[in-house]
Amino acid sequence: MTPWLEAREVSFRYPDGTAALDGVTIRAGPGEIVAVLGPNGSGKTTLLMVLADLLEPTSGEVLLGGRPISALRDGYRRICGVLFQNPRDQLLAPTVWEDVALGPSQLGLRGEELRSRVESALSALGISHLARRSPHRLSSGQAARVALAGLLAHDPMIILLDEPTASLDLEGRRALEGILLDARLRKKIVVVATQSSDLAAEFADRVYLMVEGRIRSSGRPEEVLSDGDELESVGVEPPTAVRVFRALFPHSPGRAPVRLGELTQELLRRLSGRPHRG
Repeated sequence: MTPWLEAREVSFRYPDGTAALDGVTIRAGPGEIVAVLGPNGSGKTTLLMVLADLLEPTSGEVLLGGRPISALRDGYRRICGVLFQNPRDQLLAPTVWEDVALGPSQLGLRGEELRSRVESALSALGISHLARRSPHRLSSGQAARVALAGLLAHDPMIILLDEPTASLDLEGRRALEGILLDARLRKKIVVVATQSSDLAAEFADRVYLMVEGRIRSSGRPEEVLSDGDELESVGVEPPTAVRVFRALFPHSPGRAPVRLGELTQELLRRLSGRPHRG
């Protein structure tokens, strides 16, 4: 069974004294997609880098199954995969094929097993035709898909995604959705740092709203994302479903639906004349 990943009272200051995180506590369990939602500068990326063991917290600790990740050393890096906000930052090899192969080869995969893992990832992202291209001669959308393919080929137990939809085109976003759903089914731990309340609403099991390095609120998507005024007050655009519902029913009591499917059901129910859900 995959252990829980937990940040306990984590704070972080950069060398210039800038406080990026202030007593942040979050938890992510097996089979969960956890979204850390917030505006630019809220500390989301710093938190993800701390969870990845790429930054050491000034205070507090990150635990996996109750053990500090710092004590796991290279073992943690083998089971934790990160997708950076700028995908070009992690494209290092001369060709796309070699870049996607980096993760699984570091795990010891060789020969036919490595080839199968890489080609499967390239196919899943629709970029098999780019296999022999240089990663540095790709469009932003192509580079993002290559970085995501590398993560897929690595197949880590813990998946950390920093603004994953920022550079992805439509095909890449659909592939990302499939990866998220597959990770949930396979009981992986997924933490997504994002400004997209729609992504959080549609895929997250739990949402942490982060503002100025602190957790402002947390809970299920319908608990955190239904208050459009609260989200707008901290610089986060409410989910599309919330904005449409508020525009159509500005005086309606109760929570607004946060997912588009739920909004559709609510609109159909109202059109049918059934009583309001309250």
